[in-house]
Amino acid sequence: MDGASNLNTGKTEQALEDFNRAIDIDPQKSAGYLGRGNTLNIMGLYAEAIEDYNKVIEITPKIAEAYINRASANSHLGEYEKAIADYEKGLELKPKIDNKPGFITRLFSNEPNTDKGIRRHLEYLKQKVKEKNG
Repeated sequence: MDGASNLNTGKTEQALEDFNRAIDIDPQKSAGYLGRGNTLNIMGLYAEAIEDYNKVIEITPKIAEAYINRASANSHLGEYEKAIADYEKGLELKPKIDNKPGFITRLFSNEPNTDKGIRRHLEYLKQKVKEKNG
């Protein structure tokens, strides 16, 4: 898929066009929505990205990456409880996802403890929620 190559090389506008085209061709395949959601997430369009991740989960509910990436978007929006639930679901579906470098690292680029992985970020969010509520 050209969209993934464009996204990985920082060509977000081209990636967005590619993923839009993939969705137009087959709106019942989750890959186009996942790619477009990832692109929107990187572009800082978190609410729009969440819509695409929701669609991925609707089509293919066991794709851990959709939960993890939606968690990242929710984290950026300050929706920590939602982010925590999604991180936990993603880790439940694919426990080794925390070991993967790449997209997840880029998503966390403006958060504390970002170099420590998903589990570390999850603990950070739980602490933020605890401080907010307590």
